[in-house]
Amino acid sequence: MKSPWSALGRRKLLLQLLAFRRPTVGLILVMAASFPFMSQRFAFGESAPAILGEFALEPSRLRILSPADATVVGNGNYVLVEGSVRDSGGQPVDRLEIAIDSDDAWTRVDPVENNTAHWRYLWADPPLGFHRIRARAVGVDGQAAAEDSIIVQVADTWTSPFIIDNPYASPGTFRKGQLHAHSTNSSDAWTSLPPAEFALEYKKRGYQFVVLTDHDRISNPPEINDSSFIAIPGYESTSATGHITGSFVEQVASSTLSPQQRIDHIVGQGGLAILAHPSWRVGWTTNDLTTLTSFTALEISNGLVGDDAQRVQRHLEMWHEALSSLGRSSRVWAVAVDDAHKVDEMDRGWVMVKSASLTAPSIRQALRDGSFYASTGPRFDVLGVLDGQIVASSPDARTIRFIDQNMKVVIEGPAAWTGYRPTGSEHWIRVEAIAEDGRTAWSQPFWLAPNAPTAQTKNTPGGWALEVRPKTASSS
Repeated sequence: MKSPWSALGRRKLLLQLLAFRRPTVGLILVMAASFPFMSQRFAFGESAPAILGEFALEPSRLRILSPADATVVGNGNYVLVEGSVRDSGGQPVDRLEIAIDSDDAWTRVDPVENNTAHWRYLWADPPLGFHRIRARAVGVDGQAAAEDSIIVQVADTWTSPFIIDNPYASPGTFRKGQLHAHSTNSSDAWTSLPPAEFALEYKKRGYQFVVLTDHDRISNPPEINDSSFIAIPGYESTSATGHITGSFVEQVASSTLSPQQRIDHIVGQGGLAILAHPSWRVGWTTNDLTTLTSFTALEISNGLVGDDAQRVQRHLEMWHEALSSLGRSSRVWAVAVDDAHKVDEMDRGWVMVKSASLTAPSIRQALRDGSFYASTGPRFDVLGVLDGQIVASSPDARTIRFIDQNMKVVIEGPAAWTGYRPTGSEHWIRVEAIAEDGRTAWSQPFWLAPNAPTAQTKNTPGGWALEVRPKTASSS
């Protein structure tokens, strides 16, 4: 039987809901998709010229095509907004703009390359709830020549047997940070600089936070903190049984303690423990990674010890083995660091942390949740999930790879835009953006979790796997 609710009727109902209970907008980041989407599904274009051309519009000629009005969108931290614009002999158009929930915050949108009648925008981190999306064409006189609007509900509506556990789902801004660096407070860094001066050198290079990790000594110059940069207290626990960096801590553990005791001492203060330079002469074994508990991450690239391809590959293999052994409930993240002992060793490896604010608690939570990526060069300008598909884009890379738990490249595509829709056979998927010179950015793993009661995990000789539950008479 056909539903008696027309699209117009649903829209009126949504308008009434908005009128009586307007949701908190929170942080909405609307990103102009001014890069070419070169996957089979999308074809975004280069930035448009300042003037759209000889377009002349009437109100009926501007449309938001997707999402449809009065529909539910979600299943990821991105929503694609698409529309069309047609010439009708009316007022000449200077630009196209979009606004979400606000009549004052309009953002410019560029048309698709080789198809100026079609435009697209990528809406990042949409909050759950109801939202009004407006698009308009602005004439050369600055007045709206045509406009369209829709109302959508953002919600998680996964219907597949699995859910993609997206580490980048929380709203925030990516901030560049350093998690391993040494000032003159370290005995082997006599050519470095004092803590405050050394930290400020990172600020000059575009970093927004730094953890000074001097050997068995807390170095923290809070006097340099401002709205654009913070220093976070930490140290490097140095022992013949392995080095561990501790961030967000004020006390040093004795180097005579076992590795697990040193990790526990860091974590007991609310800090984050990271296993340093695993393949160095004082490093870590795969057995260490699979038996130690409560550490947050592993250094897969260390600028001082060496970030050559062979060494990084070994670190990636160790990381995969740890992930397979520890599982989703005890996830281990990957970081890239400098381990700089002087100024000219800076900026070789870093993390880009997606945090809600530039504060120590916000940065710590993002690192704990895996809401960051490691890099020795490239950056991601898109990284997350769009309608059940893992997507990525990098303006600095040559290619993007999606890699599963077996270190198999399941898909490789152009850095401008590549996406991968998991089949359900994967345990997790991670993303790499690789530049021409080999420098790389590494995402954290996107784990696949069973969508109960649709599916469950099943132990197999090769590990665990997702198993779709058969329908029963009561559920069919």
